[in-house]
Amino acid sequence: SSGINAEWPLRPGDCFYSKRLGRRKTWLVPLQFAIGVVMLYIPSVVEEALGNKGGELNIAVLAGWFCFLTFLAATQDIAVDGWALTMLSKRNVGWASTCNSVGQTIGFFFGYLGFLALDSPMFCNMFRKEKRKKYRLRLCVDTTA
Repeated sequence: SSGINAEWPLRPGDCFYSKRLGRRKTWLVPLQFAIGVVMLYIPSVVEEALGNKGGELNIAVLAGWFCFLTFLAATQDIAVDGWALTMLSKRNVGWASTCNSVGQTIGFFFGYLGFLALDSPMFCNMFRKEKRKKYRLRLCVDTTA
């Protein structure tokens, strides 16, 4: 066991939880909110830290914010694993890891490839109700002269 243990600051979260949300969702909801707030705030920090606003490049600020974001995401992953273990019956607990892997793969697919496909005009036009009609070129001839 290592001398540094990051688990102890998080321990009170297991003791104090909302009975309405449950033990795991009490972790997940604030973590999702914190991740959202950090992701909305990071662009302004990145612009400054990269020196785009007239300052100098500051790698330590960038690394700090992204380490904090990774810490929040890792804590959320632990809470989701715990939630899966409490939701599954005892005979299906072995499938928790498989469900997590399959869910993450589907999420990556829609999160990356799905949005790339939505960026394609050809792909998006396939699902329009009005199909584009093929018009032939009509020449306008001015007969008033």
